[in-house]
Amino acid sequence: MTLERYDFKAQHIRRNMAWRTIPSPDDDDEAIHQNLEAWDSMAFLHAQGAGAEFYRIEQWLAGESKIAPWELEEVGSVKGKSLLHMQCHIGADTLSWAREGAKVTGLDFSPNAISEAERFAKILKINDAKFVVSNVSDAVESLKGEKFDILYTGRGALCWLPDLQEWAKVCSELVKSGGILYLEESTPMLNALDIEEGTETPRLGLKYDLFNEGPISEIGEGSYASPEADIERTTHSWEYRYDTLLNALISNGFMIESLNERDELAWDPWPEAEMFEPSRPNYWRLKENQVNFPLSFTLKAKRL
Repeated sequence: MTLERYDFKAQHIRRNMAWRTIPSPDDDDEAIHQNLEAWDSMAFLHAQGAGAEFYRIEQWLAGESKIAPWELEEVGSVKGKSLLHMQCHIGADTLSWAREGAKVTGLDFSPNAISEAERFAKILKINDAKFVVSNVSDAVESLKGEKFDILYTGRGALCWLPDLQEWAKVCSELVKSGGILYLEESTPMLNALDIEEGTETPRLGLKYDLFNEGPISEIGEGSYASPEADIERTTHSWEYRYDTLLNALISNGFMIESLNERDELAWDPWPEAEMFEPSRPNYWRLKENQVNFPLSFTLKAKRL
């Protein structure tokens, strides 16, 4: 809630705070409603409160981009093109694309997050940016059938979606023929890992079942951007694998053009373990004394 999105994966969030597992809700609608309440509670905190330092809001307002160099290279020039950012949260990534020349629309289910995104657009005087409150499942109706040259998403967005087939179908209806979908996410390999308990030095081990189809349901305090924040949140997230993602896109009219894995990640998943170090603004990588493995991936798909 993309991040994004920076909407970071729930199973990574809990490692930094006191989170406990709870029974899953009866249906996905209830899960999404509780996720909405959680993201609504964090919007002001991330945009203007203690979490703004994590998001580097001051530096971003002063000109720092949220778009990584490889994103600019893989997406190509966006000047004059229409770009939809789904699950845009407080709009920092969205407006970074506007700075690159795109005509941007941001969509998120959190009214509070959209209010912060609109406030940022006014501060930056990006007058043609548009922001829409909507669930992903209702995006086609909410956007009144508008189609875009580029659909951008990721960085912790996919895990909040219970059905990637439904997501891919929505995406296919929002992208023009010949347009592209582009995303960056944490790898399924990373998502399956956690710090092992009872070891003298931090060590990663397999913990999460990537074939689990139900939600991971938890309740906890704080925010990944401000662990000490006095808020309690209930969240539900879903696993994804490369096959579920790729097949969903292919079966809904997309052709995969590229998939690239990287050794950098848009957050430190285990800060208490001190296994990661900053690699550039907004990105971290494993320290040299750690065994390296793919942390994130980017995917570019063309709408046929």
